[in-house]
Amino acid sequence: MTSSTTPKSVSIIGASVGGLTLGLALKKYGIQPRFFELRNPDQDLGGAMSLTPNSLRVLESIGAYSRLKPQGFDCTAFTFMTEPEHEITGELYFGQKDVYGYDCLRVTRKVIIRELTEMVKEAGLDIHYGKKFTKIVHEDANGVEFEFADGTREKDEMLVGADGIHSKVRSSVFPDIHPHYSGVLGLTYCFPRANWQHLEETFPLPCSLRGKQGSWIITPQTEGGQEIFVGRQLKYEQEDRSGWDALLKNKQAMIDMIQRDPDDWSPLMQAAQAQVSTPDAHFLNVWPFYTLKMERWHSSTGRVVVIGDAAHAIPPSAGQGANQAFESSYSLAMLLANLNGKVNLPDALMAWEAYRMERLDDVIRLTNRVMTLRMTEEERASMPEEMRWELDGTDAGKSQLGWLFLADIDRDVRNLVKTLG
Repeated sequence: MTSSTTPKSVSIIGASVGGLTLGLALKKYGIQPRFFELRNPDQDLGGAMSLTPNSLRVLESIGAYSRLKPQGFDCTAFTFMTEPEHEITGELYFGQKDVYGYDCLRVTRKVIIRELTEMVKEAGLDIHYGKKFTKIVHEDANGVEFEFADGTREKDEMLVGADGIHSKVRSSVFPDIHPHYSGVLGLTYCFPRANWQHLEETFPLPCSLRGKQGSWIITPQTEGGQEIFVGRQLKYEQEDRSGWDALLKNKQAMIDMIQRDPDDWSPLMQAAQAQVSTPDAHFLNVWPFYTLKMERWHSSTGRVVVIGDAAHAIPPSAGQGANQAFESSYSLAMLLANLNGKVNLPDALMAWEAYRMERLDDVIRLTNRVMTLRMTEEERASMPEEMRWELDGTDAGKSQLGWLFLADIDRDVRNLVKTLG
């Protein structure tokens, strides 16, 4: 394999959070990205993200943070409580300006995609909508040719799949690798905060409430926290994709699952359960918790790479899925910008992947521990000892997540490049 220099252009499949961030970071380093997206630009996938300091630093460096901050809800700690007693068992800090440089920002996916898309357009870059990627036609040390469902073909120096958990780019390169369902399902919905009469101003939000029948996650979001997001975590038998789609379309079945046991909860949670069937409730969603672990994220030539959920899906328990997609996108752009002709592309990608995978192992460990915090006592008892995490007092986590939130990606990638060079 010949040595590799920085590509002049890169094609990105998927114009969502990870793909748009990658493109903006590439443009910052003088590499021309272009985007191909299956969905139309007006489609709202719903949901929101808790952006933690590690990804907010990335967003600041590409100029997006100042645009997002006024449209989200700032918070610091997640309070863990018992249900129905509301006894506080601990706090886990997902941001803290004086410790990590940023508070956590809870902002809708729609706002993030809209602002990043605007920035892409302002940079004079093209997003081709309605393009369904189907396959890699040919790749070699010089580039890659790929095809869409409409029969059109494109060529570029590199192709990056940022097309989600059921990635077509991944299955084109790694047909035998599939995401693994964890056996846990999230059901989520939103409603106006003003509608929740039982909520007292002093009640600690965001919070996680654990009772005999599982857990609830409650967090304000949007500007000023005017909207309440509610999620219910429960054990659920696996469905295939068509099964999940059928459940998603069966609104009443989802409402019934959310409201199935009102007598087991406090009046506060009963009121929240009741909100899901009101006219103001929206973004009712099914979220199967998948994991995906791969030995590498690039093709043999290095000309095709997958990132984000396409490469490393993480359950949402610790809120790091999207945050890690931001990290992967930004660090990949920086790596490509610093290729100097002294090292071949697969070797450079392998070193980058080793760095990212080591970090992701720690993130997955944290995610699993937070997931067990939300399990019933019976479920927790069946978990290995090291997974039965307890938060140490009410101040836990104020600085214990420095390894996650204070990461200096610029320094890490510079050191990586130095080692390669």
